[in-house]
Amino acid sequence: MHSMDPQLERQMETTQNLVDSYMAIVNKTVWDLMTKEFIFSELLSNLYSRGDQKTLMEESAEQAQWRDEMLRMYHVLKEALGIIGDINTTTISTHMGARGQLLPAGAERPCRMQVPRLAPTAPKPPSPHG
Repeated sequence: MHSMDPQLERQMETTQNLVDSYMAIVNKTVWDLMTKEFIFSELLSNLYSRGDQKTLMEESAEQAQWRDEMLRMYHVLKEALGIIGDINTTTISTHMGARGQLLPAGAERPCRMQVPRLAPTAPKPPSPHG
């Protein structure tokens, strides 16, 4: 079979891609609905029928310890990021040279003013006292 009109081929390809995308969405939606239906109808009813609902919702000691550790780590990292941000701001504003290079701590910023070059002069004779 000969190839069709290029414009018609592009339209067919576009239509095929749209149908494929739509079917992927439909399949995912059906899968999600089936999963939720299973969870709500089978799994939860089975769990609730086997024990006290109050104990099912209690946090274990290990889970509480893990949660507390994660919260502590979150606050420490948040504080560290704040310190790093302060250091970056300070470093950039006080330790950048004329050409954007970082200067060592305590170094003076180079003068940005152009100093005219003096004409070369003859070397001075050595001093008799020095």
